[in-house]
Amino acid sequence: MKVEKVKKRDRERTKGKILKAVGEVIEQHGTEKVGVNLIARTAGVNKVLIYRYFESVDGLMEQYVKSGEYTSTAGDEFIDSLEYVEPKDRPAALTSIMHTFLHDLRERKATRDLLRWEIGTGKSMLSDARNTVATRTLDKIGTLPNFEDTSALIAFISAGIYYTTISADYRDKMVDVDLHSNDGWKRIENVIERIITDIGK
Repeated sequence: MKVEKVKKRDRERTKGKILKAVGEVIEQHGTEKVGVNLIARTAGVNKVLIYRYFESVDGLMEQYVKSGEYTSTAGDEFIDSLEYVEPKDRPAALTSIMHTFLHDLRERKATRDLLRWEIGTGKSMLSDARNTVATRTLDKIGTLPNFEDTSALIAFISAGIYYTTISADYRDKMVDVDLHSNDGWKRIENVIERIITDIGK
């Protein structure tokens, strides 16, 4: 039994190293260089383990999206830690998650690069993985009170976060919002909070 626990712990540690390597490869070489050989070299593991644990590069990328390496709010550990939230507290809980998601995307170039790559290639498995994460999150927390379509609201806000964070790589401003200053992003955070809070009343 103890041996099995050690093996499982080693397996999870190795999987974590591989998932971390995906982000490092994207960050350093771009999405076009994502491949089993380079990821295995970066992780310091035999490439056979990538096939054993993830079956394919697509399977690896899907797991990357579901991991905390993609965004902290996507990881199993984060979602498992969520608990049911009383209706009156859900606007604050969802606002906090959206703010964390925004912060993660601002900090993680590899995630933004992967989003651009996904849009360009039309790889649906990444969208499917993110949809699963969002659904699990809402199932744990609960929907906003007095509003019948929290999923559509979160989809709309998430899309805005995707676009503005990716745009910051190419432009200084959107309208008059400075995308290269904390003040500019604070304005966006305030709007996210206002929308969720007002709708969730």
